[in-house]
Amino acid sequence: MEKTRKRILLILSALLIGSLLYIFGISLTESIVPTIVYYVIALLLYISAFLSIYHHYKREKVSIDIYIMCLTVFLIILTTYVTLSKIL
Repeated sequence: MEKTRKRILLILSALLIGSLLYIFGISLTESIVPTIVYYVIALLLYISAFLSIYHHYKREKVSIDIYIMCLTVFLIILTTYVTLSKIL
């Protein structure tokens, strides 16, 4: 139970760091290149968090993992939408 809690906190912190970096990058620059760089960094953190929680869910069927996977997919869709709207 303690390992599950530690893993979930680590994954949620990766999502938070990715979101904060992306928000910082969007608010700081008006140029397209830094926006794309911050988007890629956030996307890599989101994907690594998703893969980690997916492998954890395959091992131990904990129901909170599904919610965290949905949250990760929502964040990926949201950041992609914001990036595309800023670029186009």
